[in-house]
Amino acid sequence: MRGSQRPGYGTDFDFGSAEYGRRWPEIYRELRERCPVARSERHGGFWVVSSEAAVTAVAGDDATYSSDHDPTGERGGFRGVGVPFSSGTRSIPQEVDPPEFFRYRRLLSPRFSHTASEAWRPWLTGLAAALIDERIESGRIDLVGDLGFPLPACFVVAWLGLPAEDWRELTHPFHTLVSSTPGSPEHTEAGRLLEEVLDLLRDVVADRRRAPRADLISYLTAEDAGLTDEEAVSVCQLLFFGGADSTTALLGRALDWLARHPDERRRIAGHPALLDSATDEFLRYFSPIHFNARTVTRDTELNGCPLRAGDRVLISWAAANHDPAAVDSPELLRIDRAAARHLAFGAGIHRCLGAHFARLMFQTMLGAVLEGLPDYEVIADEAVDYPSVGQVNGFASLPATFTKGERRGPGLAAALRSVPEVPVAGSGR
Repeated sequence: MRGSQRPGYGTDFDFGSAEYGRRWPEIYRELRERCPVARSERHGGFWVVSSEAAVTAVAGDDATYSSDHDPTGERGGFRGVGVPFSSGTRSIPQEVDPPEFFRYRRLLSPRFSHTASEAWRPWLTGLAAALIDERIESGRIDLVGDLGFPLPACFVVAWLGLPAEDWRELTHPFHTLVSSTPGSPEHTEAGRLLEEVLDLLRDVVADRRRAPRADLISYLTAEDAGLTDEEAVSVCQLLFFGGADSTTALLGRALDWLARHPDERRRIAGHPALLDSATDEFLRYFSPIHFNARTVTRDTELNGCPLRAGDRVLISWAAANHDPAAVDSPELLRIDRAAARHLAFGAGIHRCLGAHFARLMFQTMLGAVLEGLPDYEVIADEAVDYPSVGQVNGFASLPATFTKGERRGPGLAAALRSVPEVPVAGSGR
């Protein structure tokens, strides 16, 4: 795939297609075998990178493969981490390159540490129980709509310092932009509602500068943080987009798989020590976020394919997670896989900042289901996938039945009123 063969192995690869949703592991296997760096003209044209070695090479070379989002063209017109290119605001710190990137990362890292996440464990445990209590007397639950999305959505809202009871209204546009089809009336309306939420965030940011509280927005707006109002709003927007649906997707896929593998479900329920390895294996196998994009900054070559400055490169975490050169028998899901290696949280300096929180929320919800709904059964013919697996690999709805029970706690309203106060100062690494 050199010289005159540019653009390399041509492919009709389309992450938004129904075929991709049905057979993405096979599509990536075919790409790796024929050309791990292949050219697709879909969505404005891009190179799709499907081997673990090539993915990590791109993710680790920020000088050659930029994450920067520059819709105004002031810094060279780089196009961020999304395909197709969005003309929207820059997502901080996800769409920032070094050395500027490190200023944001140093500011945010203490609030995303393992120690910081553990401060929320008691509240999240109570919230998961309260959400299950809302459905326990009915014998029926949507494992996504009643638990998998509400818990991380409530957390993001509460963490930022917004009223937890307003979680549905505040997160609806972000969730709908991910879970609906682009161009549909729902998607268009969500875009309008998103602007309303961003306007509200601007008002809250301005208010916290005047009167700080013990919340994340106050941390972002503190004088020594050095962020402008728009930078603070951008961080909040990223947390809304990244903080909920990816964890929701992982839970839905894991619970669906466990419903179809009852022996493995019993293994995890009876041996909590398996939870860590199972979490990593679910992350590897299902890869909730399939890919991110980069913009090539200078003419270069990758796996023998010549890339030119301005080219778009799609690095597939999902493909890397199923590469047999990196993972033994990747087509098998083994909940006890030793030291499961995966790139579900990305690689390089832009590796997911919220990984500790994502693991905590996933394990909290999974544990609540295994304890509170031990005999749940998924209603397979009523389950609804997201319209595009390439955006988020999850279910829009995952109905299930279980043996009815009795409420055990004070209820969801009480849980939402009991949000803990977390100090504005950093929590350490």
